[in-house]
This record gives sequence, C-alpha cells and structure tokens, in this order.
Amino acid sequence: MRRPVLIIADVHGNLEALKAVFKDAAGLYQDIWVLGDVAGYGPDPGPCLEMLRKLNAVMVVGNHDWAASGRMDIEEFNDEARIAAEIHRRVLTSEQKSFLSGLPEIIIRDSVTIAHGDPAKPIWGYVLNDRDAAGVLRRAETSLTLIGHTHLPGVWAYDARSGARFIRLEYGEELKYSGVPHLANPGSVGQSRDGDPAARYMMLEPLRKTLSIHRCPWRTGPTRRKMKSRGYPASLIDRMAPK
Repeated sequence: MRRPVLIIADVHGNLEALKAVFKDAAGLYQDIWVLGDVAGYGPDPGPCLEMLRKLNAVMVVGNHDWAASGRMDIEEFNDEARIAAEIHRRVLTSEQKSFLSGLPEIIIRDSVTIAHGDPAKPIWGYVLNDRDAAGVLRRAETSLTLIGHTHLPGVWAYDARSGARFIRLEYGEELKYSGVPHLANPGSVGQSRDGDPAARYMMLEPLRKTLSIHRCPWRTGPTRRKMKSRGYPASLIDRMAPK
C-alpha cells in the first residue's frame, strides 16, 4: 500500500527546525524520506539523526553526511563547512558516523527516485536551472525524481520537445506529477537560502501521484545559542539561524 510521505532534505543538524516540521506536518504522513545531509552546519547532528532513526525514516546520504562521518576529505570545503564538519566528527559517536557513511546514495521506491543531488552525481551534483533539470529528467527511470542539496524548493516537468519546464507552486498547492517525468526539491529544513528562514518540506501522495511544498517557522534563538557556545563561526550562525 502506498502511504502519504513526508519528504525532507538538508536538515543540517538543526533540531529546532526539524521539530517544527514534524509539528507542522503532524497527522499528514505515514512514512518519512530524507534526501541527505542530516549532518553539516548545525549544532545537533546526533539528536537529529537519532530522531529520524527512531521514526524509521528512509534516508540517502549527502555530501555533509560523508564529511561528518570521515568518509570525505574536507579540505575543499569552504571555511564554515570545514569547521562544522570538524565539530561534527567530534560530537557524533562512532556508530552514528558508521551509519551515515553507510547510507545509500540512491533509493528507488514507489516509482520515485530518491537522491541528494543529480542522480548521475548524487553526492555533489547540483540542479540549479532548467538545463540541469532537463539533464536529470532525460535520464529518469521513474516518473518522479526527488533531490535536495541546493536548499531551494522547486519543481520541473519534462517534455521531449521543449525540455524541462519550471513549475511555480504556491506553498500548500497540490501538483499532479503523472504523465511526464517530474523533478522536485523540497528545499531545506535547517538552512534556507532564499532569504526566508522558514523550514521547508514536501508532502507526497504516491497513490494519487500528487506533491506539495510547505514551509513553517522555527525558533532560531536556541539554535543560535548552541552554535555560539560550541564554537561555530559567527558568519555561519547568522546564515544557519538568522536573527
């Protein structure tokens, strides 16, 4: 039986934002799919991971998960991401790091492909525009592909003659994704990058083939205080948890 699914991405150790999403979406879903980057940037990677594991969330791995687990060299990360990864390597347990390191890069479930980035390069592949989306959708093996990584919500539909078409959705508006291949990004739970700090998530109805993108506020104060006390750069605090 195909059950309603809560889709989240890029939690980035932000426990307050994650709790806000679960509260906002309460009663609307039965399964949880996570599109990578539980770790990275924020102050609570361990508690976020344990909350998701307790809820039996289906998870794929992201680049910051590999960085925090020690599977990826962090020398090419920017200064903020590198400092956060070093903190996460200290605070995550060996078992938690092993779990993150062992997460799959791609999962296919209910005719949906789940990855952190472009499934051709699931750890690092950004999809930022129509051309990127068209590349993904030309190769798509399922009717819907779900990715995160950019921290920006968006939906594209594909037509062999015209390529990828960006679809503008109002928050909460339902979209039918049957007929042609679709690509969707729910945006980030923990570190939005479009000027609005609200946490983002997506609701998916595999049986009806509908999806919708949602946002909800979260309390930035506790996150800011924890990051400051744990030695995160001020610039990262302001980006992760704006005032």
